Amino acid sequence: MRALLRPPYRDEVGDKGIFERISRARPHVVRKLHLNIAGWPRTTRPIRIAFLSDLHAGSHANDVIRLRAIIDEVAKYEPDLALYGGDFVNMQPFGGGRLAPEKIASILACLKAPLGNFAVLGNHDHCYGANEIAKALTVHGIKVLDDRADRISFEGHIIDLIGLPDAHYLSEAGRQLIGGLTKRPTVVLSHDPHYFAYLPPGPHLMLAGHTHGGQISLPLVGVLRNASRAPLRWTYGLIEEGGRLLYVTSGLGTSALPVRIGVPPEYVIVEIAGQ
Repeated sequence: MRALLRPPYRDEVGDKGIFERISRARPHVVRKLHLNIAGWPRTTRPIRIAFLSDLHAGSHANDVIRLRAIIDEVAKYEPDLALYGGDFVNMQPFGGGRLAPEKIASILACLKAPLGNFAVLGNHDHCYGANEIAKALTVHGIKVLDDRADRISFEGHIIDLIGLPDAHYLSEAGRQLIGGLTKRPTVVLSHDPHYFAYLPPGPHLMLAGHTHGGQISLPLVGVLRNASRAPLRWTYGLIEEGGRLLYVTSGLGTSALPVRIGVPPEYVIVEIAGQ
């Protein structure tokens, strides 16, 4: 069914055709997170991270204009590091809006973070062509950390980065990466918050997406599902359990239907300092 309903990557603007009126994105919000983490380096100022996830670019009418405006807005915060949590492409069963990965990556590349731009792929990226999406990101200077590790240096202090892609399973390579974390400060970029279950205590922060914050949260009822094996309490926001930290973003796009109720789209500006 998915193969029959999805058109090819031919859209340059995010045209939703006759579905435009019901496919307009809700206004996004900016979540600002200020964290003091024990064991994190003491620096003259906090490191600032821009975290964007679940773009699903093409999910909404005129998504090219929208995404450009969001990237311009993020740039004004002057992040030291830019992280992308996966699901870059459209996953709507109707209405076109199939933006090419090359188009999406070229817009994201306009955000210049001095410590680098890093990404993992999400489950929808794997469904629609992981190699094509990873290549487009790489060509535009965004390093794809699928089951890989890297490191950055901030004011002379080393901070590790590891990437955990997809949402269906944690690979053996991913298990080894997360199981091998030391006491060195680490940012774990994970598409699915389910992998928080594997994170050891320490000066680590996991950033995840995938759930869209539930996408729909009903009054008095709350979120009914999060499309993850993660428990509902890990669906959205800052979670602290057993000396471990996780932030799950609601993301910027939608899947299945271009509808959000009670869960606005967002991107996150995270500032981290040592205690």
